[in-house]
Amino acid sequence: MRLIYTSPRSENIDRVVALFAERGIESTVSNRSNWKRSSYQRFSYTQQRQDSRDSWPQVWVTRAEDYANARALMREIGIEPLVRHGEELAAARNPELRVNQPSAPTRVRRLLLLVVLGVAVFQAMRYYFHVI
Repeated sequence: MRLIYTSPRSENIDRVVALFAERGIESTVSNRSNWKRSSYQRFSYTQQRQDSRDSWPQVWVTRAEDYANARALMREIGIEPLVRHGEELAAARNPELRVNQPSAPTRVRRLLLLVVLGVAVFQAMRYYFHVI
């Protein structure tokens, strides 16, 4: 079994399972609540957020040979299938992406540091050697 989709809303899970059933893809759902309650909850700063992706309902494809068809179907309906460690995989497959180039703010900070150091050296030379 492979995980293909997860969502905090049970309606979305039901739609994906129904779509898979229409196409003959066997799937199971884990972490589903048996309570019939609305999936929408108002946001609250005081409420402790127990929600993590691991506790959301998850759709698993039962047979490995159906996994490619399920991923293609998910892409057809506009949902990018779940890829664990997607960023790491992309970096491992493309060596050019692994080069860590400093970001623009880092370059600006370094440039400003050099300017400040240059002004400090100029002031020190002016004070100690009476230049200018």
